[in-house]
Amino acid sequence: MAEDIKENEMTTVNSVDYVRGLKGKNSVLIIPSDLAAISGLYRINKILGPGEQFTLPLGGGLIMIQNQSKTHEKALALISSRGTGDVIVSENTINFFSEVEDKICVYNSGAGTAYVVKNTHTYERNILITFII
Repeated sequence: MAEDIKENEMTTVNSVDYVRGLKGKNSVLIIPSDLAAISGLYRINKILGPGEQFTLPLGGGLIMIQNQSKTHEKALALISSRGTGDVIVSENTINFFSEVEDKICVYNSGAGTAYVVKNTHTYERNILITFII
């Protein structure tokens, strides 16, 4: 157990292993990614190699994809679990709802299936995914 220290004596960090909370009268630990999911926000940075894909753990909501490799393009879409939605802000290097060559693609294979973010470039891409449900 960590020793008691005053709040103004704490070290500032940009990540933690756990967040402490209260459940009733009990003190509990929460994994930060679980806390984000509970609050409706999911954010992850992934490096995707050529042809590599990442399965999103959420079915529908507002998604922003940022290509953090070189040019920092961003695209924003509202997606549903049915595989449809609306692109709100488009970007030439990011594609929603289908897989095409030489882009970062966000799509699923039909109703009830998970969305994936796939790098169809021949080189790796650093992707920041922000998802609000």
